Amino acid sequence: TAAEYAIDFFGLLKHSKGEWAGQPFQLAPWQQFILWNLFGWKGADGLRRFQTAFVEVPRKNGKSTLTAGIGLFLLTMDGESGAEIYSAATKRDQAKILWEEAARMVAASPSLRHLVAHWRSSSTLSVESTHSKFLPLGADADTLDGLNVHGALIDELHAHRTSEVVDVLQTATGARRQPLQFEITTAGFDQNGIGYDHYQYARNVLNLVFDDDKWFVFIAELDPGDDWQDEQTWAKANPNL
Repeated sequence: TAAEYAIDFFGLLKHSKGEWAGQPFQLAPWQQFILWNLFGWKGADGLRRFQTAFVEVPRKNGKSTLTAGIGLFLLTMDGESGAEIYSAATKRDQAKILWEEAARMVAASPSLRHLVAHWRSSSTLSVESTHSKFLPLGADADTLDGLNVHGALIDELHAHRTSEVVDVLQTATGARRQPLQFEITTAGFDQNGIGYDHYQYARNVLNLVFDDDKWFVFIAELDPGDDWQDEQTWAKANPNL
């Protein structure tokens, strides 16, 4: 029931850019799979199993749209009082890209427009009835202290050269019973940053090298030995195909 509730929420959302602008957000099967696991898999205490999600897919597979929708769900429908949702990047201007996608979704949805207040001057989406807010956050902000994170959305994790922002967000979830840190990224080239570190950790979780029941992992990539020029393999790395 909780999984279906999360998936049904996306029926309130619309695309805001390109040829799909104004059309309802119809989740692809791989996106439904991620939402079903994240929001439907719960423990005996009724709390969500997964607190960190690592998702790696190539460009143009709808990463930012999915992530913005997850942020809005955590803000409006998760039953969390005083929820703090952050889109995070190394620069606040970069973090605003994801936040602005969410803001456009709110503006295009009659249901959400009546629920969510949009304060453009302070880049804040807020729900007054639950005292919840959704803001962009960058390492260049005046301070990263005092956060009480319910949802952390980290787009393009591979672009983070250090773990500063990710570490701050992770440690700021301690007061929440079922926080979610959602990391989504393309592969990138840097093998010295936190993006590659989390990729390696995620693969070890999948391969049962590490036992971490709170990590959800979805990696779309070719298998070893695949010929990248063989079109039959492309859907492995591009799930929208």
